[in-house]
Amino acid sequence: MPDIHAPVSLPVATGNRGFGGAVFLGLFAVLAIMASLKYLALHSTVFDLGVFLSNLYSLHAYGQWWRAFLGHAQPLLAVYAQVYRLVPDQAAPLVLLTTQALVLALPAVWAGRRYGLLAAMSYALYFPVWTNGLFDFHLDHLLIPILFAFLAAATSGRILLAFALGLLPALVKEPYALTTVFCGLYLLLFGGGKRAGWGLVAIGALYFYAATTYIVPFCTVDGGLGAQSGAYAWLGGGPGAALVTMASHPLTVLAEIFGVPGKWKYLGFVFGAVLFFPFFRPKLLVPALPALALSLLSTHPSYYGWANHYTAGAAGVLFFAYCEVLGPVRILARQSGVGARLFGLALLGALGLIHVALAPSPVSRLFWASDSFAFSVDAYEPTARDAAILAEMLKSVPRDPAMAVVSQNTLNWGALAERLDYNSFPLGVFEPHPVRDLTTATWADFWRFVRSGRMPDLPVRSWQAQYVILDLTRPWFVLDQGCEFVSGACRDEDVAREFNTLVIRARQDLETVYDQGGFLVLRRPHPVATPPAAPAAPAEGAAASPAAAPESPVAPGTPTTPGLPPAPTPGSPGQPGVTAPTPVSPGQPGAPSPTPTAPVAAPAASSVPAGQPSRPVPGTPGAQPAAPGAGEIEVEVLDRFPSNYPAKKAKPAPAPAPEGQPAPAVEAAPAPEAGPTEGQGAPARKRSRRHELPAVESPAGVVPAAPEAGTLTAPQGEAPAVPEAAPKKERRSRRREAPAVAPGDTAPAPAVGAVPGTDSGAVSVPPADGQAVPEAPAKKPRRSRGQEAPVEGAFAPDAGGNGAVQGEGVPPAEAAPKRERRSRRHKEATVIPAPAPAEGGERAPAP
Repeated sequence: MPDIHAPVSLPVATGNRGFGGAVFLGLFAVLAIMASLKYLALHSTVFDLGVFLSNLYSLHAYGQWWRAFLGHAQPLLAVYAQVYRLVPDQAAPLVLLTTQALVLALPAVWAGRRYGLLAAMSYALYFPVWTNGLFDFHLDHLLIPILFAFLAAATSGRILLAFALGLLPALVKEPYALTTVFCGLYLLLFGGGKRAGWGLVAIGALYFYAATTYIVPFCTVDGGLGAQSGAYAWLGGGPGAALVTMASHPLTVLAEIFGVPGKWKYLGFVFGAVLFFPFFRPKLLVPALPALALSLLSTHPSYYGWANHYTAGAAGVLFFAYCEVLGPVRILARQSGVGARLFGLALLGALGLIHVALAPSPVSRLFWASDSFAFSVDAYEPTARDAAILAEMLKSVPRDPAMAVVSQNTLNWGALAERLDYNSFPLGVFEPHPVRDLTTATWADFWRFVRSGRMPDLPVRSWQAQYVILDLTRPWFVLDQGCEFVSGACRDEDVAREFNTLVIRARQDLETVYDQGGFLVLRRPHPVATPPAAPAAPAEGAAASPAAAPESPVAPGTPTTPGLPPAPTPGSPGQPGVTAPTPVSPGQPGAPSPTPTAPVAAPAASSVPAGQPSRPVPGTPGAQPAAPGAGEIEVEVLDRFPSNYPAKKAKPAPAPAPEGQPAPAVEAAPAPEAGPTEGQGAPARKRSRRHELPAVESPAGVVPAAPEAGTLTAPQGEAPAVPEAAPKKERRSRRREAPAVAPGDTAPAPAVGAVPGTDSGAVSVPPADGQAVPEAPAKKPRRSRGQEAPVEGAFAPDAGGNGAVQGEGVPPAEAAPKRERRSRRHKEATVIPAPAPAEGGERAPAP
């Protein structure tokens, strides 16, 4: 007696079975060519071809095995990583896409041999096969042939083969471990293999729990993955909580499943593409239930999008059920008088119409009648603009594997992915992205994590994008969230607003390498490397560095390491630890005022070559005229924290004057052509910003310039000792200094508790009468503090800070072009006689 439950219900002519191979070859060739052309035309995406290429390259080149468990548990990635070992790196993306096409075309051969030519042609017209073959690269494509083969083996009585095939979905991705569980349920309930069924149920459940609870969290720093992701957050914080929610709130679950129109469309397209035949074999649908449930329970539109790769978990099962129903339907057609041939033509016609409406094949509406970026005819034809973009990317972006690159999701190329860190905009652009480094991890670390639930002390590195590549003419994406892009415009206002804001912010934080026709290449600016200050004799009138420089914690001369983010600068947007203000488009509420604020860095900093000292532009407010005969311009390096430079030796302070002898005073500065001397016949002293001038006594009747707060003064009648440099810096502005008082002039009356011309709170005691102050060797004039050099008498600020002439003095000759930068060390009180009237144009050296 014939078995009515045999897989083939209708005898098929042996001559038709050979055509399944022809369908397989044709389908494989078209999928491989179209996928390769789409990649070469720069129409592939970072999510997910670029991300997979980056993970596979790191697995092969650096042995980072944990990439197979980063975000998802996909151990089969280690097998695909061998592509980089077998072919040149540039050909690896093409080989991956071709392999994917080969695997997807295999069920055409099996369907043709088992069910005939009509089944093979039906498979070639099933739209999930095309969307999975032309939507970049995903390991999910393996599920279609695996589940088709599992059901074929289970219905044929080959239980051992079915058991082996039932284990494979768990290795594709950890959510499909639930598919392994339901494959076991099918064998347990309907396949006649109870032992194999129980084995699949136990292994699948254990692997799903271990992967989601331990393996993926151990390898991944950032959360929000798997059951804890935002797509399933409404169900709870894990698989157990999700089961409790579904059991305790069934109406809420049903409302989520059937209350979203997109989910109805998803079910209608997936089942309608096979004419709803699978509903006549409901038992065969058991292995497809987890994939359908994951799509319907998700709140993320991509999970239930009919053109995405998430249909792969159900497509193989649905098509096998279609083939099982195909035989009996053909028998009914023959018995009704329609005829099997006419029925077959009608069936192929109906499937062909659905294929034209949904599939992205060369005979579909998506290919010819739409402007879809992913599936239209333009996606497979490289243009001159695409070639120019590719050339500019290869030219502007270094091939350094340690240099992180972030690209717009719709702009992907294999050479960009051949590095440690490569992802979609804006990940890693505005704040560092953490990645766990498991190079030194051991099994003991993993078991410690399993027992305690606390992550071992393993290194976590943070990367930040050094190059950002954007093309504003392509569909806009915020990470992997895109918008409907029609006729070059984004139809989703929320995505468009967020994307525009991020682009404006990126333009402000990064420097532009290339900007033309909507294509942007941005680069993270590196700090200019400047050598430390040399102890050479400075030239007169040397320009000071910008006032913002000392506030940076980056020591001048610190070299930048290629491929690593530069040291952050406080107040600099886009640097780690600094929250830059979110830019607002003009015309929107809360738009920032166009009035410029205080600059964060010197405007000309980027124009100074690395390794060269910055020089002020002549004619600007920060420049001073060079002294005659001066050499190169000195760059002043301000050491605000001397303890950070233990290798620098301080210049020994001059020995104090013998007791009872007055300290030498500083003589008036000579003319510019006369070189400064130190003592008799001594060479010119090298000026240092870290050492102070020795204290001197003032002549009788002269009030010396008051010292800064925190300095020491000698008692009256004694020679002042030379104090050590004050260890604590002062943050007060040094824009006005107390000028020297010429001998013979009368000092102004001091205010209560203070001496005029001094800082508040500082007390200065004049030297004892009758002590003569010998003239000291001429010292090199130092730059002005923004005050004028006196001509006759002393020109000193009064208590209110305004200039007042002491005695018979005259106003200064001319205003100084630039005030000198504030000193990094506190100076000791120094008395400097006023220059002669003939030298009125020469500035007095600063105390």
